[in-house]
Parts: sequence; structure tokens; C-alpha cells
Amino acid sequence: MNLTNEQKEKLNGALDRWVEEHREEFIRDVSDLCRIRSVSEETPGEKPFGEGCYEMLMASFKLAESYGFRTKNYDNYCGSAIYGDNPNGDSIGIIAHMDIVPEGNGWTHDPYDPVLSEDGKYLFGRGTADDKAPAMVGLYAMRFLKDHGIHLKNDVMLVFGLNEEKGSADMPEFLKREKAPKWSLVPDSKFPVGYAEIGFIHAQFAIPGVGEELVEIHGGEATNSVPDRAYAVVSGCTVDEVRAKLGDMERITVEEDPKGVRFLATGNSQHASRPEGAVNANNVLAKALLKAQVLHGKTREAMELFQLLTSHYYGEDLGIACEDDMSGKLTCVFTWVRREGDKLILKPDIRYPVTADQAFLMDALPKNAQKLGLEIQELGNNPAFSFPLDHPVVEKLIQVPREVLGMPDIPPLVLAGGTYARRLPNAVSFGVTVPDRVRLFGFEKGGAHQADEYGDIPNLMRSIKVYVRSLIEIDDLVAAL
Repeated sequence: MNLTNEQKEKLNGALDRWVEEHREEFIRDVSDLCRIRSVSEETPGEKPFGEGCYEMLMASFKLAESYGFRTKNYDNYCGSAIYGDNPNGDSIGIIAHMDIVPEGNGWTHDPYDPVLSEDGKYLFGRGTADDKAPAMVGLYAMRFLKDHGIHLKNDVMLVFGLNEEKGSADMPEFLKREKAPKWSLVPDSKFPVGYAEIGFIHAQFAIPGVGEELVEIHGGEATNSVPDRAYAVVSGCTVDEVRAKLGDMERITVEEDPKGVRFLATGNSQHASRPEGAVNANNVLAKALLKAQVLHGKTREAMELFQLLTSHYYGEDLGIACEDDMSGKLTCVFTWVRREGDKLILKPDIRYPVTADQAFLMDALPKNAQKLGLEIQELGNNPAFSFPLDHPVVEKLIQVPREVLGMPDIPPLVLAGGTYARRLPNAVSFGVTVPDRVRLFGFEKGGAHQADEYGDIPNLMRSIKVYVRSLIEIDDLVAAL
């Protein structure tokens, strides 16, 4: 509905009071959820994304039910909490993910024992920014509506996703089992609204001919994070010999291993969509193995290729570098490596601009990869998308955050990352990061997928207000769709 200025003023006052009264409860709920290590893992059986995600789903249900919402379980692929009684099951979705990337290294405290800063402004822990606290913004917006007897034409459905960080395989399963929301808000970005998202190329390559001297190699956990640790075990050499060759090389240590020498590399992790300034531990490891001269013949050639591929972030070596004014440069980060049989298996994170020539990319990539000596094991395209800025719902979702946050000029966004919005009809990313969020540690840590990840409590409180206002103000527009 279109609120009058008097209605907005009255609603804003009620929100200010309610949000402040529930601040400590919000921190408690987020902290409880962030104690669960809900890293999504493909698992056969009744818990398709593993024990941690199942525990997370059950905790989410328990919390939502304690506040009086009905819940639905979609065969443990994901679940929902629902407010409202629309006779047709029409809804506005809030689609959040409760799975997380692995904790990584470099934390100053236990990543699964959330810590509140002394001033009460920042809550540190894995998931406090991405995406458990944003999910709670949605739940608390629903609580406000319920507590104040505000009934919308549409239900509000908060979806607890469990596989966003590993490819969003939960959303097709959700849509098989549930009527799709008429419009969905994804709290996994910044305000005001993400109206477009870049495209993704899913790929897996192999480098054949790896000899027995490379006993093991392991780099990367989640493919969408630049790895901060990688290791390899090499036989046929000694620690003293390796140390003499490496000299004072930074970010690398070596130690004895029952099977030879273990090389341990450290990097500086960042989200793979923002690789500028990151240090890829895979590249550090490859350089060290080459400098130590412990690999020979085809194995050394394989490592030279791996070193080349991990030394750039923009697809230059694969002949796919491109950019546009709307969304910037293509990024191609080789984040994951293992040895399987006599092959190195590589998984890159590849993201391309919204207006890029997809046919060219999907033709050039395999051709150039094969010229370099890579075998193509998997290759797929997840297309870019954009939503019209003049759509009435999008216009309202731009207007409301500007008003509530007092930021009249914040622009709509093109996302370099992918969210659930690309998996659903009529969906956009919508907050909950506020554009003036303080970066306590610059871009070195503190953000999504980084060590010492933290949620900004004052801005999360403001986000609840944005969500309440937005749900109310888009309700009529969505009902008319």
C-alpha cells in the first residue's frame, strides 16, 4: 500500500521502539544459530546437505515456531516459516541461506562462539554477515508484523536455504514442493536493490600425466573463496634440501611427513567475486614447488601450468578476458585443486559481465583450455540476468531504503556475486548490508567468507525497519501481479 506521510511517521516510531526493545533478543538468536557449523555437504540419504545443515534447519524451525509461525520442511533440502493466511498461498518470499563457507584460518577467536564487541556494535562469528543475521532480519520483520496485528494480502514466507554456498541445489527442490512466491527478496547483498547479477561458468578441468612424486595436493574448500591455505606432499626429497632451495620465500613452510616433505602455503582469502588484492594460496604453493625443484618431467609441466593459471584473476590465459560498464571485469580464479589418479583436478570460479557475449565465452573457453593442455571434465553456463529498473516493485524497493536509511542517492546495484535471486521467478537481492557500513579491518578480513566475519548490529536493526516498511509497501503491488 502507499503510506501517507502521517502513516509512515507513526509506523517509523513504532519500529524504533520495537526494534530497540528486541535488540538483545536478536543478538541472542543470531548467536545461537551461528554456533552451528552448517557447511553444506552433499550427503546421500535423508539429510541431503549433511548433519550440520540438518541441525541448522531444525534450530531454525524451533526458533520460528517459538515466535508463533508455522513451518514447512521440504524433505530437508530447505524449510520455511510463514506468516499470514492467504487463501491461495500467495506470498512474498524472503529467501535467506543458513549454510556457510568453512571457517578458514586467521580468526582471533572461535568462529563458532560468537563474540559481541565491548561497545555492542559488532557481533563476530561465521554467518553473522553471510547469511544468518540477514535471515533473522527477515524473521524479526515478520515478528513485528505479527506483534502489531498487521495483516498483508500476501503471506510472508521466510525460506531457510541450505546450499547457497555450494551451488543452490536446494532451490529447484523447493520449487518442486512449494508454490513459488509471487515476489522474492534475497537478503544477501546491499541496499537498495540488486537488479542484475553477473553470469557464471561452471567448469572442472584436469591436467594429466602427474607422477608419483606428487603424493598429495590440497587447495581450497569452497570454490567461491580465494583459498588462504593449501598444501602438498612430495616424496624423494628432504626438508633440509627443500629449505635450502626455498631460502626466505614468504608464505610457505615445510615439514617432515611420513611420505616425504609437506609444503604448507598461506594466502589472503577474499570472496572470489572480488579477487583484487587477495593472495591465492594455490599460487604460493605452486611457486614453492617449482622453486624447490622437487617435481620433474610431466609433473613439473603440470605444476607450471597450474602456477600460470593461479597467477591471474581475469581469464587472460584462457582467452576470455572481457568487461562492460555495467558490471566490470570477468573474473576467473582457480580456487580448488586435488590429485585424483594421475591427474590434477582444478575447479575455477568464473564470473562474467552481464552484457558479455555468452556464446563466444562458451566457445572460446574450452578451445583455449585444450590448447593449454587442460582436459574438460565439466562445463556449464549459469546466465546473467537483469530486472527492469522501472518495474513498480523495483522502484518501490529503491525508494523505501533511501527513505528509511536517510540515503537519498544510494544507487541500485549490479552484483558480482550470485544470490538465490537467479534461481527464482520475480526475485531481487535486497540488503541487508547498509552502504555506509564500517569496515573495521579494511578489506583484509571481517567480511563474508573472511576471518573475523562480523555483523553490524546497529545497521541490522535499521534493516529490520527497511524490511517491515518494504513488505507493507509492496504488498498491493505484488498482489496485483
